[in-house]
Amino acid sequence: MRTLAVLSRKGGTGKTTVALHMAVAAERAGRKTLVADLDPQRSTLEWNRERQKFATTPTIAEAKVGTLFTQRLSAARDGYDLMVIDTRPSTDLECAEAVRWADLCLIVVRPCYFDLRAIARTVELVSNMNKQGLFLINQAPSRRNGEEPKVILDTFEALLEMGMPVAPVGLRYRAAYQNAVREGRAAQEIDQDSLAAYEVNALWEHVSKAIWPTAAATQLAEAGSAEHMALVS
Repeated sequence: MRTLAVLSRKGGTGKTTVALHMAVAAERAGRKTLVADLDPQRSTLEWNRERQKFATTPTIAEAKVGTLFTQRLSAARDGYDLMVIDTRPSTDLECAEAVRWADLCLIVVRPCYFDLRAIARTVELVSNMNKQGLFLINQAPSRRNGEEPKVILDTFEALLEMGMPVAPVGLRYRAAYQNAVREGRAAQEIDQDSLAAYEVNALWEHVSKAIWPTAAATQLAEAGSAEHMALVS
């Protein structure tokens, strides 16, 4: 079993939405998945209540720092392929515990000054524990006149300077994500041909190769410049 920790030091970054979309993508790829919710707001449980109307996977479970290790062992015994840990913002103890057991730390950041300032501590934790980290630019604004906004390019370069790779696929700010979550679903389930579905599927492909690397395909080292970004209009 592998573990994906979805991290953010700030609220409102869309961290839980990302965690749920990755969990659904994993299930659709044949990976039995458990979402461990460390956030006391329990947004994933609210999502799951709606989801029970038409689907029983992925599994959603409450989690606490003191029980995360045993919960992980239990999930492995029960045949899960992936645990996705959804953390709360601004809590060093919980963040550190999630990082401790993670095979990949997905650090969610919006392209804005305050988010960039807030992630320094998270980067430090991931680095000090020698864990694999990956930045995800989320809620990115759309292109203007066919060109990427300067804030995206600046954010990409600023993240690279922090010493960790940036996912070559970012997620735009799209109503499709919130509309899907409100229904207990993921955007790729509602319209598999939508731009949101394309983004999520491409991100999952990159994340899955990082969690389950092969000799032929490890993409994390390939992120070198802003030109590699694959944000969709």
